[in-house]
Amino acid sequence: MTKSHSERALRVEGGPWQLVRPPKRGQNRTAFNAFMLLPGLSVSFYAAALGRSRSSVATYRAAAMEAARSNPAIMAAVDATVWSMRAEHGLQMAKVRGSAQLTAWSRLAIFEYRRRGFSRREIAAAFRCSPGTVANILQGKGTAYALFSGERRLTPSQLCPSGRWHAGKPRTSSIFCSNTKQKQQSNRILPD
Repeated sequence: MTKSHSERALRVEGGPWQLVRPPKRGQNRTAFNAFMLLPGLSVSFYAAALGRSRSSVATYRAAAMEAARSNPAIMAAVDATVWSMRAEHGLQMAKVRGSAQLTAWSRLAIFEYRRRGFSRREIAAAFRCSPGTVANILQGKGTAYALFSGERRLTPSQLCPSGRWHAGKPRTSSIFCSNTKQKQQSNRILPD
């Protein structure tokens, strides 16, 4: 038996976000280009959702950026989609993603569903991820990439690792230097 409030709240109602397949040659590409430029969606998400390779997705995104430079309607469509995004769309993206990581929109939707009173297990089942993933998202862990720009974030220990790898202090080993000199000398001595 399922809870009726769970079914009602988790149901995706028709809205602005929908998976847009690559159009055939000669067809209007405005909607597809806008879809490819949505922030918060990774290359792996696009590859899984569209059933294309990562290199094809990169080509689609580059073409969409080029088209957006000459056609302002594409960026207007992206803005309209971003402003009308709801938690239900993040859930829909999570169901489409396959084995790719959760999108930024899905991560935001997890916060919204938790605020609505759903348990971590219910959210994990709906978003097709583990309860541990939901817990990590709610605790703010797992932010290796910036939410919407997709840029890599490093932890303080990754920025300046402990041990011999100190930033700004290049160190050389005396053993390495002496071995290098010996190898250079032995290279000259080796017979044919």
